[in-house]
Amino acid sequence: MGAYKKELKSTVGFGIVYVLLGHTGLWAILLGTNNDVRVLGFPIHYFIAIILGSLGVFIVSLFWTRYANALEDEIAHENAAALKDKTS
Repeated sequence: MGAYKKELKSTVGFGIVYVLLGHTGLWAILLGTNNDVRVLGFPIHYFIAIILGSLGVFIVSLFWTRYANALEDEIAHENAAALKDKTS
């Protein structure tokens, strides 16, 4: 049953990370912006929102996929052990 709790915690945790990365524009509004600083022609807050919003979500998705695959293996192992105990 421990793997299911890990799955719940990871889903909530990664969900929060996705919300934070996906709403970087709101963070820029809350923290204020400086249009004098530019990267590739964009104001810095636009550039950060583009990078975190797309590249950041992509990288977090890669980590979550690897973690979820390992967790699925752990769940399958726990289910097999529970089934073995039940039949014994």
